[in-house]
Amino acid sequence: MKKNICINFLVIVLILIIIVTIIIALKNIIYDINYVNKINSIMADTVEIEKKWLIDKDKIPYDLSNSEIIEIEQTYICFSPEIRVRKINNGKEYTFAVKTNITSDGMIRDEIEDFITQEEYNNLMKKQEGNTIYKTRYQFLDGDYLLAVDIFSGELKGLAYLEIEFENQEEADNFQTPNWVIKDVTSDLNYKNGHLARYGIPDSFFEYIKESLKNI
Repeated sequence: MKKNICINFLVIVLILIIIVTIIIALKNIIYDINYVNKINSIMADTVEIEKKWLIDKDKIPYDLSNSEIIEIEQTYICFSPEIRVRKINNGKEYTFAVKTNITSDGMIRDEIEDFITQEEYNNLMKKQEGNTIYKTRYQFLDGDYLLAVDIFSGELKGLAYLEIEFENQEEADNFQTPNWVIKDVTSDLNYKNGHLARYGIPDSFFEYIKESLKNI
């Protein structure tokens, strides 16, 4: 009798483990589908609606090891209009982008982006203007939003951003700034990547850091 009870208990435990495993697997599959769909939707859109926040990389409330990690080398071949190329994950992919017609609040601009070959990338690199930007991007979904945490290296070491692209301006306007960020720099052209490639880290960055330390 006791033996049968033990066997039944083990069977129940095993069934529960299988159910939990299936649920976790389904959640991961759904997340992956939603993530890919979000990326494709953003890539297909010719208007970029994006907000940007200055952050402290040591105060990020997410486990970045669970995100997609993307190594980016970003180089500008023209600043006006803004044209840039990217070498992604040490040459696994290359992209070309043109960004124009930025709004006064720095949030919206026209964008055309597509993949290019290594040969095309190398040819375009001959027209380089400014410094190449090196950053590691941690990209993931938080609810319906696609978050990108950029940690800069090289000459821009110490700088870190949170960026979110939105489906429309209303969604962007209604989004509540997270309480863990340092400063919304969407409208500050000094924090656009093109400006960083020309002039490096803005002087205001160090003032923002000082202010954030006072609030600890």
